[in-house]
Amino acid sequence: MAFMGAKGGSGVTTLATHLGALLAKSYSRKTLLVDLHPDGGDAALYLGQTNHRYHFFELLENTHRLDGEFLQSFLIHHSSGLDLLPAPEASEPVKHVSPDVLGQTFDFLRLRYEFILVDLPPGCGGTNFEMIRHSDQIYLVTVAEVPAVRNAARYLDYLSREEHLEERIRVVLNRHLKRGPITDDQIEKAIHKGIFWKVPNQYSEIVAAIIAGDPTAMLDKSEITRNLMRWAGIIDGKPDTAGEKKGGILKLWGL
Repeated sequence: MAFMGAKGGSGVTTLATHLGALLAKSYSRKTLLVDLHPDGGDAALYLGQTNHRYHFFELLENTHRLDGEFLQSFLIHHSSGLDLLPAPEASEPVKHVSPDVLGQTFDFLRLRYEFILVDLPPGCGGTNFEMIRHSDQIYLVTVAEVPAVRNAARYLDYLSREEHLEERIRVVLNRHLKRGPITDDQIEKAIHKGIFWKVPNQYSEIVAAIIAGDPTAMLDKSEITRNLMRWAGIIDGKPDTAGEKKGGILKLWGL
């Protein structure tokens, strides 16, 4: 699942870290979060994991050595059960990523995780586009601001030109206000697509979760966490059974 913002500051990293932690902890799913920002990625910071030796782009440079043991040296393990492949801590020169290398790496990761969430920087070019093409679902995150809505419309128009991509794109409206200056209907009319999910505007709760370094710390106490729990349930296929570890047809499949 690829998560991309219509503009910087749309809250993509917040949503990706929360959903990943909830899938891992509340749904007992083997889940990986990949921070694909070439620099300035904050996923590790949001999870309270600021010290790490290696980053995802270094993993891409060593695909010839890729196996389970080698992968472990790159992973950060969060207390929720979520695994993270972080972005570089410092600014580094932008490196070209071969589509073949990216595909090979994610084919390897798919065999080891039930869910992979990718935190993308804004934009549709280069590595982002290759990652979008590899993804089963693309979440385009916007906010009710004119520049963000305009960019969302542009991204949707661009991506719809690629065969089979449009049907995989879901629009997420972050920091949603019931009585905001731009209505939901106006946004849908501008982007020519329905809004898949609306995340409530709860800034103080998000800041508290970032300070705690644990998106699940306020479980059942925060409206936004309950909202994202329902979204995680839809991803998992059990929207009404949050917190149930086993049971149903999924148990028969050994999942």
